Amino acid sequence: MKSTLLISKRQFFGVLFFAVIASMCLVSCKKDVPAKVTIMGKEAKVKIVNAAKNKGDFFFDNNKINGQSLSFGQSNDVKVASGNTSISFYANGVQDVSTTINFVSSFSYTAFYVEDKAGKGDILAFEDNLGATEAGKARVRFMNLSPSFTNSININLPGSTLLVNALGFKETSLDFSIEPNVNLGISVLGAGGVKVIDGSEFEAGKIYTIWISGTSNANLTVNKITYN
Repeated sequence: MKSTLLISKRQFFGVLFFAVIASMCLVSCKKDVPAKVTIMGKEAKVKIVNAAKNKGDFFFDNNKINGQSLSFGQSNDVKVASGNTSISFYANGVQDVSTTINFVSSFSYTAFYVEDKAGKGDILAFEDNLGATEAGKARVRFMNLSPSFTNSININLPGSTLLVNALGFKETSLDFSIEPNVNLGISVLGAGGVKVIDGSEFEAGKIYTIWISGTSNANLTVNKITYN
């Protein structure tokens, strides 16, 4: 009986030993397999804008992100997980264009849907500079989003001082610090005539995008986005 009892204890401790070893092995194996973890706050901000005549919807990774369909000039502000994102635009329920954009966490972007003369769509995304402005000045950039002009556009300060030279379709300018209450002139190269942006449109400390649209040279239209 004593011998039998001794053997049972050995078996018990043997089983216990192997159970501990197996448990350690499992823990070790789990450490080698990274778990998929969602980290909150890893998002970018995106302003989506319809800059074309067709009413439609933006889809990010096959999910519609605007509420009601956006008409020309309408916009929505959304947040998107950082990383590569598939962006599509559906005009009248039909997918018109799709592209992939890499959004960086905590950055801000403005994305436009535009169309060329033939009605072919494109999505343009631009990183926004929302840092502090120069004291007493506004920050502004310019975009030419009209395919209908016969040439690129110039933007001038008073006295014909050239600020932006030959801005083509789907192009954006650099960011400029400008004095408030200073008028700006926009013209299509070689077309004659100047569209004036009244200086009262700009306020010190504010950040703007001015995007230009129009169905002809004579119909040049100024559209403004204010970020702060």
